[in-house]
Amino acid sequence: MKSRFLMMACLILTGTLPQAIAQTSAPSSHFVFDDHFDGDIIINEVRVPKSGEALYTYYEVLGWRGLGGGYAGIQAHPKAHNFIFSIWDHKEHSAPIRAVYRGPGTLTEPFGGEGTGLKSLNFELGWKTDTWYRLVARNWPVEDHTYYGFWAQAGDTKVWTHLVTMDVAAAKAVFQGGTDAFIEDWLNTGIQPRTTNLRNGWKRKVDGEWYPFTSGRYSVNSWDLLPGKRSYDFRTNWDGGVNQDQSGSFYYMISGGAETKPTSKNPSVHSIARTEKVPSIPKVVISNLSTKTIGKRQLSVQWEIDTKTTPQFSYAVKLFPVVSETSKEANLKQTERIPHARSATLNISELKAGEYELQLQCTDILGQRSELKSTRVTIP
Repeated sequence: MKSRFLMMACLILTGTLPQAIAQTSAPSSHFVFDDHFDGDIIINEVRVPKSGEALYTYYEVLGWRGLGGGYAGIQAHPKAHNFIFSIWDHKEHSAPIRAVYRGPGTLTEPFGGEGTGLKSLNFELGWKTDTWYRLVARNWPVEDHTYYGFWAQAGDTKVWTHLVTMDVAAAKAVFQGGTDAFIEDWLNTGIQPRTTNLRNGWKRKVDGEWYPFTSGRYSVNSWDLLPGKRSYDFRTNWDGGVNQDQSGSFYYMISGGAETKPTSKNPSVHSIARTEKVPSIPKVVISNLSTKTIGKRQLSVQWEIDTKTTPQFSYAVKLFPVVSETSKEANLKQTERIPHARSATLNISELKAGEYELQLQCTDILGQRSELKSTRVTIP
């Protein structure tokens, strides 16, 4: 026992203990998909098998380059299961990145280390093992800035959540390069295997054309596998490729764990055949619409969106006089690209008293339009 304490003290004094610990991280692994063009929407689905959950793991699902370069995914964090979305600062930004919307439970804070920027964290929403989650990121121009939104849908409940919208002070900061997914052990816990499954990736080109991910390049950070580097002790404990189960085909990566052995090369390319031309995801549905006049000057409009349908991206409100069936020239119109908006206020001070028809139509984050929702309004 005494000799063991002496050995430990020697390791601490000589500084060799930290080096030994530093070699015990699971190898960082990547899948970079074949969407090598600019885009404004990216989609990917992720599942963490129960056997592949390991604390201190970042299961990245969406990664991109450009003026608003960043990444998003889920984490097995010591605090809770986390949804994370981050954008890096860039020298061409004219102002710091800021959050213009935070969903329930979402926190935002600056980050440092591997570059600086703004990240959002949501520990309240949570995610479950053995369950697929669809993650969507979209960018759009707002004057000379670019906004970025992040949404998640749970595969078991089908419920969507808008997690955050960030303002990047640069014009045309679109998604660039092949979309990246990775698996990362950030606290030297390579003895535990961690697994990620990925499927049904999409990117929308800036001209509106959809592209399904049909292949991806799997790789392990080879520089981390060298003697003295962070993953040396687990340099042969990794694997990646394509697998399938009752849910269909999917890409997978496994990192760490003494029993994990490679069945593919580093690097290697893997494919899943795709025949779809556009994502098959139910369009946005307006579940409720109501109005309220405020004196003789304003009309307040409120609505709700079915949370199991694709989330709202923009809305258009129109107000028509009820004169005849052929008269459909709107007296008032209001259109906004505000994904989290569920109300609008119209100035009715110059309208004649009488009966009007109010129409609402929403466009979702994938560009699909809802059915029109209408109601009658009496202007006093």
